[in-house]
Amino acid sequence: MRRYEFVVDLIKRRIRKGTLSVGDRLPSVRQLSEDTGYSPMTVHHAYELLEAEGVCEARPRSGFYVVGAPVTGPGNNSHDVGGEAVKNLPEALLHIWYSNELGAFGSFYPSPELFDRSDIDRLLRQLLRQGETRLVGCDSPQGDMQLRHEISRRASRRGSVVAHGEIVVGNTGMSCFDMCLNAFTKPGDVILVESPSYFPMLAGLNRKSLSVVEIYSHPRSGINPEQFQHLVRSNSVRVALLMGSHHYPTGVTYSEQTMRRVVEIARQHQVLILENEMFSELNYDGSRQPSFKQHDPSDIVVQFGSFMASLPPAYGLGWVIAGTHTRRLMTHQYTHGLNSGDGIVQRAIATFLATRSQDRHLRQLRCTLAARMRRGLDLIAEFFPSECVVSPPVGGFMCWVRGPVSFDATSALLEAVKSDFSFLPGPIFSIEASFRNFVALNFSFPWTAQNETYLAKLGEMMHRSAGHQSVVVRPWP
Repeated sequence: MRRYEFVVDLIKRRIRKGTLSVGDRLPSVRQLSEDTGYSPMTVHHAYELLEAEGVCEARPRSGFYVVGAPVTGPGNNSHDVGGEAVKNLPEALLHIWYSNELGAFGSFYPSPELFDRSDIDRLLRQLLRQGETRLVGCDSPQGDMQLRHEISRRASRRGSVVAHGEIVVGNTGMSCFDMCLNAFTKPGDVILVESPSYFPMLAGLNRKSLSVVEIYSHPRSGINPEQFQHLVRSNSVRVALLMGSHHYPTGVTYSEQTMRRVVEIARQHQVLILENEMFSELNYDGSRQPSFKQHDPSDIVVQFGSFMASLPPAYGLGWVIAGTHTRRLMTHQYTHGLNSGDGIVQRAIATFLATRSQDRHLRQLRCTLAARMRRGLDLIAEFFPSECVVSPPVGGFMCWVRGPVSFDATSALLEAVKSDFSFLPGPIFSIEASFRNFVALNFSFPWTAQNETYLAKLGEMMHRSAGHQSVVVRPWP
């Protein structure tokens, strides 16, 4: 049992035994640190996890207070991933997604109807008619030179000055992530990941012989830089896997101050940051979004992303901004027989980006996503119980909701599938299968009458678990 897990278990046992009751103030972080012998950072992390479960809450200048009893019963141990059903849950959801059996809230990626592929298809047909003699540079092992130039140009808009020679193109964003993991880690290395985190990456980590340490990412402010420093120091972290812009699933964008401080700490301790940029272009107001890479003077940040959330699915290639690590990536790519994908398709994407057609498309996409998110939040306020806490995002398409303490998202998902709809349950976003009563909802799909009915059904499930019928939802504190 990890140290913070011991603290979580200690508080839960005290509540169950009656030595702590709802309304009581928990011991101060300093006091419990002295009592247990663990660091204040460990105690604070434990309190944050208890807060995420709805057991306690932080009150300004007052401390943490008990607000709910920990749920007991089978399947609620954070070490128990809920049996074979939960272990196989991501695979089952993948099957649902690929077979198009269920859409809306349980889909991993944006609604396909958001993307008009006619322009980029036309460009691809034109390039095919021209023949390969006109496509100079499209067969580079690093990827089409013009596409890398466009990626470089777009990165510069966000304050990251990189040359096209420092970029490697891949088939998908996740293949680029796997490439980075294979190139920059070895079995036994310690990887620091956010919790919650983009769960396809967690599935990738499970396939490696890596030791994973979680750091809590708050739905309002993201990770705590000082906790980051503590975990890096105490665990000999090799790589930190972070997503600071439109974090998936919470939707939070970290402040530039947080990003700058985290990069500084990583540089001091020689920790490589792998920055996930898959959804960075989906900010609702079109403003420039910060990134860890823009605060990186010494190539301690390797950034990977893809076009899967901004171009039609068939053109969702991935890329890595590797800087001085490019040669290492290319060596790995060569020794493992990997390639950067179809050069002609890459050139079509590059041509599309150069014509500024993508800029017009992004403006419309952002507007549509913002409207659908607003509608989703309104429906949550109408249908969900008052115990729910919602994290309204500033970009992207995912909404992170904490349900009532007694709500079991995994069991509810199995019930939802029988009613022909789905959502993403909280435990799949954590290595430790935390966030038992949380759900992530994809609000990029059109708000049809059927989808509104499905969301109402999810609200009914939460009401049943809470045991009453109230409908006011609080914003995240």
